[in-house]
Amino acid sequence: MSTATVEKEAPVLVEKNGYIKTITINNPKAKNAITKDHALSMLDELGKCRTDGTRVVILTGVEGNFSTGAQVSAGDMTNPAEYDVTNVLRISYTNVVREIRNSNYLVISKVRGYAAGVGANIALSADMVYAADNAIFSQIFTNIGLSVDGGGAFFLAKTIGYHKAFELLVNATKLPAPEAAQMGIINHALPEADLDNRVQEMAEKLANGPFVAFQSTKANLREAMRGTLESTLEEESRNQAVSLKTQDSIEGMMAFIQKRKPNWTGTKLP
Repeated sequence: MSTATVEKEAPVLVEKNGYIKTITINNPKAKNAITKDHALSMLDELGKCRTDGTRVVILTGVEGNFSTGAQVSAGDMTNPAEYDVTNVLRISYTNVVREIRNSNYLVISKVRGYAAGVGANIALSADMVYAADNAIFSQIFTNIGLSVDGGGAFFLAKTIGYHKAFELLVNATKLPAPEAAQMGIINHALPEADLDNRVQEMAEKLANGPFVAFQSTKANLREAMRGTLESTLEEESRNQAVSLKTQDSIEGMMAFIQKRKPNWTGTKLP
């Protein structure tokens, strides 16, 4: 069953089809630049995934761009004496990144056109990033006299190391998707015509696979990113117990023994 938000002026458009929800940033006049309202709407829709049966979120933008970052012309951004940027980041943009990374559902970013500034970092906060091969990623902040936010320093330093991350950030480098994929910043740079199908195929694989095991894998990697070997080993040990107590673990082992394809349910044992 598919349900869709059709309000053209809504900050984000939402469509849910079974276990898969697509959340689309909707600000085409500004190439999907994100205001605080866009971020709060995205946060609200992501939060609903905790209770509405969503297993996989596809995050994208309308009309050929993911997002060109925070909308500089919005609110009081051009009046820094009156604009509490720290508070705005904490309650909106930063919480979107936290929600995506700390959630038990899985998120795929589908990127066309520009993913810049905080828009790029919301894309990079996903569990997987698929982009059209003509897409551009840019940490554009220093071009307007700002420093990175939205987790960009974390994501880049963790994937490509301090020195290369510093270079990309201070130069506000426009990074073509194929180069970003080669560097390990994103998963895949694909021909434009193939992007939708490839993302949908992966979303369906995740949604209809051994979902508890996928959730545990996300939790293990989350600990690995922020913790130590010892803390990660402990997290893996705890989560293996969670994964083992599922119908899928029984089914997976029996299918392996019987040399057949498993029939996944993605659910825990009663």
